[in-house]
Amino acid sequence: MRYPVLVLSVVFLLAGCREEVQEEPVPAPTPSVEDKQAVEQDQASLLSYFPPDGSVASFQGEGNEFASFTLKTTYLDTQHIVQIEDNGGVTLLKIYRITDTSIDLVYREPVDSNPSMPSAAEAASYPVLETVLQKPLQVGTSFEGWTIESTTATVDTGTTVYQDVIQLSRTEDQMTTTKYFAKDIGLIRKEDTMETEQDEPFVVTSTLQKIE
Repeated sequence: MRYPVLVLSVVFLLAGCREEVQEEPVPAPTPSVEDKQAVEQDQASLLSYFPPDGSVASFQGEGNEFASFTLKTTYLDTQHIVQIEDNGGVTLLKIYRITDTSIDLVYREPVDSNPSMPSAAEAASYPVLETVLQKPLQVGTSFEGWTIESTTATVDTGTTVYQDVIQLSRTEDQMTTTKYFAKDIGLIRKEDTMETEQDEPFVVTSTLQKIE
């Protein structure tokens, strides 16, 4: 009688060991550095892709006399941002609306050198003109002809080297426009490249030099 009891005890012991082994959790794969950066960027508020409230950014242009401009930023609230762009030839007042998923341009009109600002309530009533940036902030995301080509680009503006820059581009006819956005700064560089009959394309650039 001792042997059957011993055999049953061993069977139950082995079964319990198997159950314990099966219940051990399988470790999740460690995400890559690029995956972590993409998640962090996508979780960040799109407000972080604008310059500070009250700042004036200066861009140096090449290839066109109007490629240089200043950009004054004013926050109406955390969802509506006004930027006054002055390239020496025309002054444009632009208003952007920030949602959970996109930055949309809702107003763009030429103004005088000291324009009046709309209220946040007025800005909230404006229709969307175009989308400037859209989540997910990942390579391959496309909207209105734009495609995000990189979220880890490095851009040297001549005064500062920016890391983890969002690079997106759009091609219309013979013109390719590429924009670069850095976190906590916003637009830092814009390139317009036009294919011509010449060997070299015609390129116009606007590059951030300073923010005050």
